[in-house]
Amino acid sequence: MITNLEYLAFFVLLLTALLLAIKQMSVALDELDVERFTLWTGIASVIAGIPIILW
Repeated sequence: MITNLEYLAFFVLLLTALLLAIKQMSVALDELDVERFTLWTGIASVIAGIPIILW
């Protein structure tokens, strides 16, 4: 059985990954790299959707 602490650790990991993906999106925009921005937008979308999928 998964404890509350494990849930918390999982969601903190997801939040960290999402924030890192958003940072990479910002870097791609600064460099005017549309392809990399699109890639990181897709990755951020998947990360943001994981809790909904697992619900």
